[in-house]
Amino acid sequence: MLAANAYCAVREPAFAGSFYPADSAELAALVNSHLSAVNSISDIEGELIALIVPHAGLMYSGKIAAHSYKLLEGQNIDNVILCGPSHRYRFDGLSVYGPFINWKIPLGEVASNTKLCEQMINFDKNIEMFRQAQLQEHCLEVQLPYLKTVLPNAKIVPVVMGLPKPETIDLLAEVLMDIDDNPGTVMIASTDWQHYRPADIGYAMDSLGLDCVLNLDYITLQAYLTSGQVEMCGGGPVVSVLKAAVERGADQAVLLKYGDSGDESGDRASVVGYAAVAIYKSIEENPDLSAAEEVRLTPLEGKKLPDPFVLNASQKKELLNIARKTLESYLADGTIPEFEASDNLKKFGAAFVTLTRNGELRGCIGQTTATEPLHLNISRHAVDAAVSDPRFTPVTRAELDSLKIEISVLSPIQPVESLNEIEIGRDGLMIFKGSSRGLLLPQVATDYKWDLNTFLEQTCHKAGLPANAYKDPDVTIFRFQAVVFGE
Repeated sequence: MLAANAYCAVREPAFAGSFYPADSAELAALVNSHLSAVNSISDIEGELIALIVPHAGLMYSGKIAAHSYKLLEGQNIDNVILCGPSHRYRFDGLSVYGPFINWKIPLGEVASNTKLCEQMINFDKNIEMFRQAQLQEHCLEVQLPYLKTVLPNAKIVPVVMGLPKPETIDLLAEVLMDIDDNPGTVMIASTDWQHYRPADIGYAMDSLGLDCVLNLDYITLQAYLTSGQVEMCGGGPVVSVLKAAVERGADQAVLLKYGDSGDESGDRASVVGYAAVAIYKSIEENPDLSAAEEVRLTPLEGKKLPDPFVLNASQKKELLNIARKTLESYLADGTIPEFEASDNLKKFGAAFVTLTRNGELRGCIGQTTATEPLHLNISRHAVDAAVSDPRFTPVTRAELDSLKIEISVLSPIQPVESLNEIEIGRDGLMIFKGSSRGLLLPQVATDYKWDLNTFLEQTCHKAGLPANAYKDPDVTIFRFQAVVFGE
């Protein structure tokens, strides 16, 4: 245990005037403008356990981060455990720069929770108070203007991860699971996503990682980070926080907002991805269910499929028109038109766009995570299906009149615990193993008249895996449903 007078200091702001305004009035106005611009708060029915936030300059990522912090506004939160990566100081282990230290920003000081900081430091010899790791690190500092605004009296536990080795990621998860916990404590993982790639390439990478986060799949996320298929400068802390959140009872995650630096700079050729995510424990639907009754439930009983994206005939026609008008414009002069969509189509949705010619597949691309309004998703993936499907040469303008467009609007994906859960004609499949991933839409099995085993085998083939790989214990299988319609 550290002595009460071992260290008492103020951590001076290192990035005021660069990552955010140094003038207190200007900073307050900026933060409040970001928070007030959050038009609606996602429906979180349960106990909030963790948040994921970006950490770039507030002029770039602040609008995204505000969607997470808006959830904390006025809440009874006493402690915030801030976890982020070390950008400038190379070391092993974890740095907790908090006992008897107040973090200063232009809006005032944010106190550390000395008791919790000491508890973390005493947990393991590889958790220390590395002063050098924190003095010139921005990933936690840029969170403080929002925290000071929405939770003016909350205390922090500032944790920076050194080299994101597997043992360090596990260590952070373990100490987060061990630390004194109560409903007044929330964990925050600070990370930016892919760095300096064209927006369309970066978006695809980020979507793959967001799929894992939204399914609370920290194992696959860590594998993708190792293989390079997903980029997150704070990937290690995110994996740790996600794992600890699951152990604390989290069973839901929701994407609050996604964007990239190009949204502010206008430069789409080289962007950094940002995401705000809430991770929470939902309210139990059957609180009176006994443990014995719960054990007797089969994998199908007690499960409710996600609600489908409800689309009427007019809205389906509108989406098909958006896809076709987008292709006409893009194949003519490389531009993507703007559309004034109906309100329902402005809701976030995930979809695939499939192009066929004379009954043969000509391109199919989409995503499983709802990271943008549905009408924008359809417009963007119509172009991707036409020119970016690596299985085909790009579609030409001369082909356009002979193409047929089909749209599949997806439900959230669900982990498969028993193969008996899968229903041919209703469910699509996605199979993960290490860095391999394969996805087939629900209609594929119906079109080819496959049985369940063939559907599983063909999804494995799509992932580049042996046909029977779905039987391996280290393979993860997800299913999803889709609203499918076409021209």
